[in-house]
Amino acid sequence: MAVVVSGCADFGTLPTPEPPAEKPVSTIFINSADRAVLAAYEHLLSLAESHEAKDYLAEFSAVSDNWSAESELFKDGSSVWYIKVDMSGVENWQEKPYWQQASWFVYQDGRVIPSNRLQANALRIESDLQELSLPPPIE
Repeated sequence: MAVVVSGCADFGTLPTPEPPAEKPVSTIFINSADRAVLAAYEHLLSLAESHEAKDYLAEFSAVSDNWSAESELFKDGSSVWYIKVDMSGVENWQEKPYWQQASWFVYQDGRVIPSNRLQANALRIESDLQELSLPPPIE
C-alpha cells in the first residue's frame, strides 16, 4: 500500500521567511551642551508614563533649574556628555534630598543613563518615576 501526499500542490508554496528586522540607525547626534541637557530631560519625560509621574517630574524640574553639561573625553578618544543638576547652593533645601544633586551620562547617539556619581541620585529619581508609572494593583 502506497500513500502519496502532495501538500504543496494543495496549499501552494510555503512563504519565504522574512529577514530579521534590523535596528534602525539613530539619526540623533548630540553635539552641544544644550542638546545634551534636553536629551536628559526627554529621557526623564519618557519614563513618566502616568499623570502622577509627570506631576513628580514637573515639581523636580521647577525646583531644580541649575542644569549644566560638560563633555568628558575617554582614553580611546570617544566622549560622553556629563549632565548635572546642582542645587547645593540653595540654603534651606526643603525638597527631596536627592533632587538637590543628580547627574546623567548622555552619549553622542542620544542614549541616556543615570550616573553613579552624586550618590547615584539620578537612579533614585528614575526609580521614583518608574514606580509612579506602574499600573494600579488589580483587586
